[in-house]
Amino acid sequence: SLTVVSTRVRAKLLSGYRDKVQRVTEDGLRGPMLKVNPNLNINSSDAEKFAAFAEAVCTRKLFNVHFTPSWDKMKICNFPYDIVLQTETTNQQIHVVQEYTNTSQYEFPGSRTDEGKDDGISTLQRTEGYYKLFTPELWDKFYDYFLWDFVLMGYTKLDNPNFPYLDFEQDIEKEFGYLIKNNVEVATQEPGTEPTIELNPTVKR
Repeated sequence: SLTVVSTRVRAKLLSGYRDKVQRVTEDGLRGPMLKVNPNLNINSSDAEKFAAFAEAVCTRKLFNVHFTPSWDKMKICNFPYDIVLQTETTNQQIHVVQEYTNTSQYEFPGSRTDEGKDDGISTLQRTEGYYKLFTPELWDKFYDYFLWDFVLMGYTKLDNPNFPYLDFEQDIEKEFGYLIKNNVEVATQEPGTEPTIELNPTVKR
Protein backbone atom coordinates (compact mmCIF):
# COMPACT_ATOMS: atom_id res chain seq x y z
CA SER A 1 0.00 0.00 0.00
CA LEU A 2 1.37 3.40 -1.01
CA THR A 3 0.18 6.11 1.37
CA VAL A 4 1.48 9.65 1.62
CA VAL A 5 0.65 12.49 4.00
CA SER A 6 0.84 16.16 3.07
CA THR A 7 0.36 19.26 5.16
CA ARG A 8 -0.76 22.82 4.49
CA VAL A 9 2.18 24.69 3.00
CA ARG A 10 2.07 27.70 5.34
CA ALA A 11 2.05 25.46 8.40
CA LYS A 12 4.80 23.27 6.93
CA LEU A 13 7.19 26.18 6.37
CA LEU A 14 6.56 27.62 9.83
CA SER A 15 7.00 24.21 11.44
CA GLY A 16 10.33 23.87 9.59
CA TYR A 17 11.49 27.24 10.93
CA ARG A 18 10.50 26.46 14.50
CA ASP A 19 11.99 22.94 14.47
CA LYS A 20 15.20 23.57 12.54
CA VAL A 21 16.05 27.16 13.47
CA GLN A 22 14.12 28.64 16.38
CA ARG A 23 14.35 25.67 18.74
CA VAL A 24 18.00 24.84 18.02
CA THR A 25 19.64 28.28 18.01
CA GLU A 26 19.98 30.90 20.72
CA ASP A 27 19.03 33.80 18.47
CA GLY A 28 16.61 32.14 16.01
CA LEU A 29 18.88 32.94 13.08
CA ARG A 30 20.84 31.19 10.32
CA GLY A 31 23.50 32.73 8.10
CA PRO A 32 21.37 32.84 4.90
CA MET A 33 18.71 34.83 6.79
CA LEU A 34 21.25 37.57 7.49
CA LYS A 35 22.04 37.76 3.79
CA VAL A 36 18.36 38.55 3.22
CA ASN A 37 18.15 41.02 6.12
CA PRO A 38 21.53 42.06 7.61
CA ASN A 39 19.75 44.06 10.32
CA LEU A 40 18.39 41.00 12.09
CA ASN A 41 19.59 40.27 15.61
CA ILE A 42 18.57 38.32 18.69
CA ASN A 43 16.05 41.02 19.61
CA SER A 44 14.28 41.04 16.24
CA SER A 45 10.67 39.89 16.34
CA ASP A 46 9.64 36.37 15.37
CA ALA A 47 7.81 37.83 12.36
CA GLU A 48 10.95 39.66 11.17
CA LYS A 49 13.10 36.56 11.51
CA PHE A 50 10.54 34.31 9.85
CA ALA A 51 10.12 36.64 6.86
CA ALA A 52 13.88 36.49 6.27
CA PHE A 53 13.86 32.72 6.73
CA ALA A 54 11.01 32.32 4.23
CA GLU A 55 12.75 34.46 1.63
CA ALA A 56 15.99 32.52 2.10
CA VAL A 57 14.11 29.25 1.55
CA CYS A 58 12.04 30.48 -1.39
CA THR A 59 15.06 31.96 -3.15
CA ARG A 60 17.04 28.74 -2.60
CA LYS A 61 19.59 30.22 -0.21
CA LEU A 62 18.57 27.86 2.59
CA PHE A 63 17.93 24.13 2.11
CA ASN A 64 16.52 21.48 4.42
CA VAL A 65 14.44 18.45 3.56
CA HIS A 66 11.92 19.40 6.24
CA PHE A 67 10.74 22.54 4.45
CA THR A 68 11.39 21.96 0.77
CA PRO A 69 8.37 21.32 -1.52
CA SER A 70 6.58 18.06 -0.71
CA TRP A 71 5.43 17.10 -4.21
CA ASP A 72 8.99 16.43 -5.40
CA LYS A 73 10.10 14.58 -2.26
CA MET A 74 7.02 12.37 -2.39
CA LYS A 75 7.39 11.93 -6.17
CA ILE A 76 3.66 12.42 -6.37
CA CYS A 77 3.74 12.40 -10.19
CA ASN A 78 5.72 9.16 -10.33
CA PHE A 79 4.03 6.78 -7.90
CA PRO A 80 0.46 5.42 -8.04
CA TYR A 81 -0.38 6.28 -4.45
CA ASP A 82 -3.38 4.45 -3.03
CA ILE A 83 -4.08 7.18 -0.48
CA VAL A 84 -3.04 10.81 -0.27
CA LEU A 85 -4.18 12.26 3.02
CA GLN A 86 -3.79 15.70 4.58
CA THR A 87 -2.77 16.40 8.16
CA GLU A 88 -5.72 18.78 8.43
CA THR A 89 -8.12 15.84 8.31
CA THR A 90 -5.87 13.08 9.63
CA ASN A 91 -8.22 12.25 12.50
CA GLN A 92 -10.85 11.24 9.96
CA GLN A 93 -8.58 9.77 7.31
CA ILE A 94 -6.30 7.72 9.55
CA HIS A 95 -9.10 5.22 10.14
CA VAL A 96 -9.33 4.62 6.40
CA VAL A 97 -5.56 4.13 6.22
CA GLN A 98 -5.59 1.69 9.13
CA GLU A 99 -8.38 -0.37 7.61
CA TYR A 100 -6.60 -0.40 4.26
CA THR A 101 -3.29 -1.48 5.84
CA ASN A 102 -4.72 -3.83 8.49
CA THR A 103 -3.28 -1.76 11.32
CA SER A 104 -6.50 -0.88 13.16
CA GLN A 105 -5.14 -2.49 16.34
CA TYR A 106 -2.61 0.32 16.73
CA GLU A 107 -3.35 3.69 18.29
CA PHE A 108 -2.40 6.66 16.13
CA PRO A 109 -0.40 9.24 18.15
CA GLY A 110 -1.83 12.69 18.64
CA SER A 111 -0.21 15.96 17.61
CA ARG A 112 2.19 17.94 19.79
CA THR A 113 -0.74 20.18 20.68
CA ASP A 114 -2.91 17.18 21.61
CA GLU A 115 -0.09 16.00 23.88
CA GLY A 116 -0.03 19.35 25.70
CA LYS A 117 3.20 20.63 24.14
CA ASP A 118 3.79 24.09 22.64
CA ASP A 119 1.50 25.66 25.26
CA GLY A 120 -1.45 24.00 23.54
CA ILE A 121 -1.09 26.28 20.50
CA SER A 122 -0.88 24.52 17.14
CA THR A 123 1.40 25.56 14.28
CA LEU A 124 -1.68 26.51 12.28
CA GLN A 125 -2.82 28.86 15.05
CA ARG A 126 0.60 30.52 15.12
CA THR A 127 0.75 31.29 11.41
CA GLU A 128 -1.05 34.64 11.54
CA GLY A 129 1.56 36.25 13.78
CA TYR A 130 4.58 34.82 12.00
CA TYR A 131 3.36 35.67 8.50
CA LYS A 132 2.22 39.21 9.23
CA LEU A 133 5.32 40.89 7.72
CA PHE A 134 5.12 39.06 4.39
CA THR A 135 5.11 41.61 1.57
CA PRO A 136 3.25 41.00 -1.72
CA GLU A 137 6.65 40.33 -3.32
CA LEU A 138 7.49 37.71 -0.70
CA TRP A 139 4.09 36.04 -1.12
CA ASP A 140 4.82 35.75 -4.85
CA LYS A 141 8.16 34.08 -4.09
CA PHE A 142 6.42 31.78 -1.62
CA TYR A 143 3.72 30.72 -4.10
CA ASP A 144 6.32 30.33 -6.86
CA TYR A 145 8.56 28.08 -4.76
CA PHE A 146 5.72 25.88 -3.48
CA LEU A 147 3.68 26.12 -6.69
CA TRP A 148 3.26 22.39 -7.36
CA ASP A 149 2.38 21.62 -3.74
CA PHE A 150 -0.59 23.95 -4.23
CA VAL A 151 -1.54 22.78 -7.72
CA LEU A 152 -1.11 19.03 -7.27
CA MET A 153 -2.53 18.73 -3.76
CA GLY A 154 -5.42 21.14 -4.01
CA TYR A 155 -4.25 23.65 -1.42
CA THR A 156 -5.62 27.16 -1.70
CA LYS A 157 -4.10 30.62 -1.60
CA LEU A 158 -5.08 33.27 0.91
CA ASP A 159 -7.47 34.98 -1.50
CA ASN A 160 -9.37 31.78 -2.32
CA PRO A 161 -12.84 31.80 -0.69
CA ASN A 162 -12.22 28.24 0.54
CA PHE A 163 -8.94 29.06 2.32
CA PRO A 164 -7.57 27.35 4.36
CA TYR A 165 -9.42 24.23 3.20
CA LEU A 166 -8.62 22.02 0.24
CA ASP A 167 -10.29 22.91 -3.04
CA PHE A 168 -9.84 20.52 -5.96
CA GLU A 169 -12.24 22.59 -8.04
CA GLN A 170 -10.09 25.71 -7.81
CA ASP A 171 -9.31 27.66 -10.98
CA ILE A 172 -5.64 26.80 -11.41
CA GLU A 173 -5.15 29.27 -14.26
CA LYS A 174 -6.70 32.10 -12.25
CA GLU A 175 -4.80 31.36 -9.04
CA PHE A 176 -1.45 30.16 -10.36
CA GLY A 177 -1.31 30.80 -14.11
CA TYR A 178 0.98 33.79 -13.72
CA LEU A 179 3.46 31.57 -11.87
CA ILE A 180 3.38 28.52 -14.11
CA LYS A 181 5.17 30.59 -16.77
CA ASN A 182 4.55 28.34 -19.77
CA ASN A 183 5.41 25.21 -17.82
CA VAL A 184 8.93 26.26 -16.91
CA GLU A 185 9.98 24.67 -13.67
CA VAL A 186 13.07 25.20 -11.52
CA ALA A 187 14.24 21.65 -10.85
CA THR A 188 15.61 20.41 -7.53
CA GLN A 189 19.21 21.48 -7.05
CA GLU A 190 22.08 20.97 -4.67
CA PRO A 191 22.95 23.73 -2.17
CA GLY A 192 25.25 26.35 -3.66
CA THR A 193 24.52 25.51 -7.28
CA GLU A 194 22.69 27.53 -9.89
CA PRO A 195 19.12 26.52 -10.72
CA THR A 196 18.66 24.04 -13.54
CA ILE A 197 15.77 24.91 -15.84
CA GLU A 198 13.67 22.05 -17.18
CA LEU A 199 11.17 22.89 -19.90
CA ASN A 200 7.68 21.42 -20.21
CA PRO A 201 7.68 18.99 -17.28
CA THR A 202 5.02 16.30 -17.34
CA VAL A 203 2.68 16.85 -14.43
CA LYS A 204 -0.34 14.71 -13.64
CA ARG A 205 -2.93 16.11 -11.28
